[in-house]
Amino acid sequence: MASSTTEIKILVVTDDPGAPRELQQLLGKDAGVRTLFADTGNAVSRTFETDAVDMVVIQVDVNDLGLLDTVCRMAREQNHAVPVMAIIKNDDSRSALAAASCGVEGFVYASNPRQLKRIALFLVDSMRARRDARVAVRRMEEIEDRYTLLLESSSEAIAYLHEGLHIYANRAYLEMFEYDSFEDLEGLSMLDLLSSSDKQVDLKKILKALSRDEIPEEAMSLTAHTQSGGEFDARVDFSPARYGGEYCAQMLVREEVQHADPALAEELEMLKTRDILTGLLNRGAFIERLTDEIDIRTDTSGLSILLFSLDKFDALQSKLGLSATDALIREAADLFKSALDDESTMARLSDHTFGVLVDFDNREQAETLAARIVDQCSDKLIDVRDTSLTVSASVGLAIAGSEPPDPATLLAQADSALSEALNAGGNAYVRYRPRVSADADEDDAAWSERLHHALDNDEFRLVTSQITSMDDDSFLINEVETRLRIEDSDEVLMPNVYLPAASRVDMATRLDQDMIQRLMAALADKEGANNQLWMVPLCLDTIRDQAAVHKLMNMLKQSALDSEHLIWGIREPEIREKLRQAQAFIETFKPMGTRFALCDVGPESNVDPLLAHLELDYLRMAPEMIQNLSGDDNLRQKLANLVGSAAENQVQVIAPKVENTGDLATLWQLGITLVQGDFVREEASL
Repeated sequence: MASSTTEIKILVVTDDPGAPRELQQLLGKDAGVRTLFADTGNAVSRTFETDAVDMVVIQVDVNDLGLLDTVCRMAREQNHAVPVMAIIKNDDSRSALAAASCGVEGFVYASNPRQLKRIALFLVDSMRARRDARVAVRRMEEIEDRYTLLLESSSEAIAYLHEGLHIYANRAYLEMFEYDSFEDLEGLSMLDLLSSSDKQVDLKKILKALSRDEIPEEAMSLTAHTQSGGEFDARVDFSPARYGGEYCAQMLVREEVQHADPALAEELEMLKTRDILTGLLNRGAFIERLTDEIDIRTDTSGLSILLFSLDKFDALQSKLGLSATDALIREAADLFKSALDDESTMARLSDHTFGVLVDFDNREQAETLAARIVDQCSDKLIDVRDTSLTVSASVGLAIAGSEPPDPATLLAQADSALSEALNAGGNAYVRYRPRVSADADEDDAAWSERLHHALDNDEFRLVTSQITSMDDDSFLINEVETRLRIEDSDEVLMPNVYLPAASRVDMATRLDQDMIQRLMAALADKEGANNQLWMVPLCLDTIRDQAAVHKLMNMLKQSALDSEHLIWGIREPEIREKLRQAQAFIETFKPMGTRFALCDVGPESNVDPLLAHLELDYLRMAPEMIQNLSGDDNLRQKLANLVGSAAENQVQVIAPKVENTGDLATLWQLGITLVQGDFVREEASL
């Protein structure tokens, strides 16, 4: 779920009570602003006291420049930066000089609303970025505080070193080396506490490497020296870290116990594989068990990972406070254990994420378990210290195929599914499905598999979007396209997502043929189909493939659709450098009475050569050609030129994605009468 836009409060200082509302309308709903009103210095002062003002816009009055000074002074006195923007009259040089003297962040003429909007939105975005940065810093400080608390409570001896000197050590580290407080240890070098008895490890070289932020990769066996003069064998691990906002090295020291008895060895193994807070398997042990399961199988079908977490964990944590986080995690672990059977071995994989590895005969069994966990955790009441909380949970499910998967990949898939469930609002489970990208070459194999599956399993849906005329109510063109519906989901992929990938994997022609076959089958049972026009956009791969063109002709001859009622659409971005092939395609079908449309003509398209060399009947613009027509003079001029060129060649222009009546009026003035879009008539299944 996308995060909500941070609201920015703008104080509008003016003697016109309607100005704040006008400014809010000018900036638009998407700007995420709320305007406040003040007309005097006292009103400005009261507003600053009662509201967290982020920005000030003042209409400067040359007869009251003192109000400008007062507003600027009050803005500078706030705890955070409050930019001031001045609006002045065109011929008011005194006000402009006064605004500049006060150091306002910007000033514009009252007669230039476009510049006012541009500068105001720039300042709004700047203030939003600053506020979000402050929130991020506070959250980072909270995370660091919690991490420090965890370090202090850890049974592992951990210290942080900067250039080889101690800058932090937790309680376990101090006790191991017999120091009463960190003040006694602060500033000491690691060489004061550690040495190499066999001289195989050059600690001075290690120290120099640490000063260059080079972290040793291998653990080292060293001799540790306590403050009282005692010694013990220690195993030391280094890893990169940050402390106090600075990069440093984390040093983990473990005492090496020689000839430990079996009971102690078992206890050490327990500590190695178990999560200290919950007693569950830890992440390392879980991954090791998953790896072993994969290694011993030739067929991993049914091997499944389920990850689960409480919904809105951060909000629950905020209600309880940082100190109760561990108690909340333990309660969550108990809740999830109660939803599983006794044979399932659960693990704590990260801060508040838990998981279980299970084996099923089929996908339905895994989904049944995921649904059961969600159901049994929904609206459950848990008690953390003296607070009762109503909670719910989400589950991410990943199921291995017959080929042995990579353990890390399978775990990442389950984690991705869990994130999807949480971001969608929670209280649900999501099964991982591969996501493919139309822009990523490495996903082409996945796209090929996905598209073949869609064709084999009838996952394409035929839709029509109607083109009507503002001059003739009886005129109608039905544009035909397909939509790809994702399995077991309401998610629908549009052609601009899957067609580029289809072209890369040589499947674009197959998709076009499938679309036409669906259309012919639908029209065979549709009464009056030959009384309407049907526009079918084709891919470049189909247009230039002679075998595909021949197949299209046969399909058209055998269908119930009269060729004179068919409009082949060719996409301008695809054929602008393929004029000869487009010409050959048109010449093949023109004798049959078929019509042709040039589709997706954008603002930068040079259509004059295409109109001159191709026998076209219609020209359909790209949606961006009619966006913000009323506020873009340059775009209106380009559109007027395009309409003029089309008229010279007896080509009718179609405007798509028409959203409001204001656009209809502008289009009418430009001479465009054929329109398309949900505002005109909604898209419908065929």
